[in-house]
Amino acid sequence: MTVALKQGSVVTEIGPGGLFHSLLSTVAVHLEGGQWGSRFPHIMNELYQGSLSEANADEAYGEMQKIKTGLSSLGPGNVVWDIENIAKNPPWGKDVGPHVKSMANYYVTTTGRNLVDELLDNLESLKEFGGSLDIISYDGVPKF
Repeated sequence: MTVALKQGSVVTEIGPGGLFHSLLSTVAVHLEGGQWGSRFPHIMNELYQGSLSEANADEAYGEMQKIKTGLSSLGPGNVVWDIENIAKNPPWGKDVGPHVKSMANYYVTTTGRNLVDELLDNLESLKEFGGSLDIISYDGVPKF
């Protein structure tokens, strides 16, 4: 299943749901000591559960900046594909391109953008324009 971020009429395709789950699994294991949502509750709980309100946009943006900084200090060998099965490898195995220097640039959307940066951009937009930021199932045609 492909997922996307939706704010108002703007849809940002992420890619397979497992990709987003892997990003947050990596965050939970390496930046939250294995305690999902203990340090970054708005991103890990609220957004991951499907919707982040504008009331928490500032805090969520700050959380995502800290996540990016934390991921920048982790090499690509620190990927966690699934927190429920730490031994599980990504579908492509352990081989990543030479351009991947840290976990902050490990995840790429289906449109070729850095997933961490896409999340920051969407959170910045939520701060500016309000509404909610939602995770939706996506088949290439936005539902309005």
